[in-house]
Amino acid sequence: MTVTMTRRAVAALGAAAAALTIATAGALAAAPDFGGKKVTIIVPFEEGGGADVYARLFQAHLTKYLPGNPTIIVRNLPGGGSVKGANKFDDDAEPDGLTIMSCSTSTLVNYVIGGDKVKYDVLKWRPVILSPHGAVFYTDPKVGVKGKDIVEDIKTLKQAKLNYGAKSPTSSELRGVLGFEMLGIKDVNVVFGLGSGDQRKALLRGELDINYDSVGSYSSKVAKFAKEGKVVPVFTMGVAKADGTIVRDPAYPDMPTITEGYEKLNGKAPSGPAAEAYLAFMHMGVTASKSLVLPKGTPDEIVDVWVDSVKKVVADADFQKQAKKAFGPYEQSYGKDGARVLKMATDLSPETKTWLKGWIKQRFNVDI
Repeated sequence: MTVTMTRRAVAALGAAAAALTIATAGALAAAPDFGGKKVTIIVPFEEGGGADVYARLFQAHLTKYLPGNPTIIVRNLPGGGSVKGANKFDDDAEPDGLTIMSCSTSTLVNYVIGGDKVKYDVLKWRPVILSPHGAVFYTDPKVGVKGKDIVEDIKTLKQAKLNYGAKSPTSSELRGVLGFEMLGIKDVNVVFGLGSGDQRKALLRGELDINYDSVGSYSSKVAKFAKEGKVVPVFTMGVAKADGTIVRDPAYPDMPTITEGYEKLNGKAPSGPAAEAYLAFMHMGVTASKSLVLPKGTPDEIVDVWVDSVKKVVADADFQKQAKKAFGPYEQSYGKDGARVLKMATDLSPETKTWLKGWIKQRFNVDI
């Protein structure tokens, strides 16, 4: 069959092809390129902390994988448990891909319960990567927990008088107290002013009865005592997928999770304000333990370039060797999946926020 085209049709086809060429060239020209520029990673904490280590792990490798191979610097802006630096990031960072922030659990906790000093809006940030980090709870053997039957262990904890350490009434250890509340473990005396290392040492001296450590710290500093029978591991916080499903921690797949224990004890999934608050803090402390976020208003094409570059960093063999301890065996969340995780972690209902503030006031006599 022969097809005959008029001169008008040929001209129209040519114009369309030219328009497509111009559009394609324009799109290519608009692709972000950071060549000859400086990219700043804001760390709203002092040097040496978890968010700082996280940022510096990425620093050298991002130079290699971001388009144009820009210079990468890390800028520490500590103060107020990350509030000062996060506020400045939220106020000043341009949405051009040249400023990104390294967040930690404290940044999210402060957003949820931090009061008037918190000016930033987590839900408007554009996440690039969220890195989970699990947590293991363990007890002094004198408590009577055996670590063999989660239902019996929870029943034992509900009957015990427990001492538990924390930095402050609104620090990340609150996730533990909320977990106990959800499980009905009520007789818990919280000793404030203790950092994570102090908490661990106090339990090993018999001064505390229950404690948790990050999976990395538990594996390197506590697991040996579990083998010797000096501590008894009870449960983990598990990890959550982007759809909110909580599964066992891949670092300790034989250990039940707190929510699993609740379900076995009660025959149903946890619900109610205590459960919603606990699950939010679980996402803040585990699923979104560390993250890199771009400022509000950052265009999708810049976010996509960052996500693609960070994925290449995470797949880099040298990076994997350096980050093995910090990253563990966890699946990372990127881009839109990361945004869903941040929403699960921080977008509490008004009823749950009211309950949480009242509970903290009643429990610790602290107004937030």
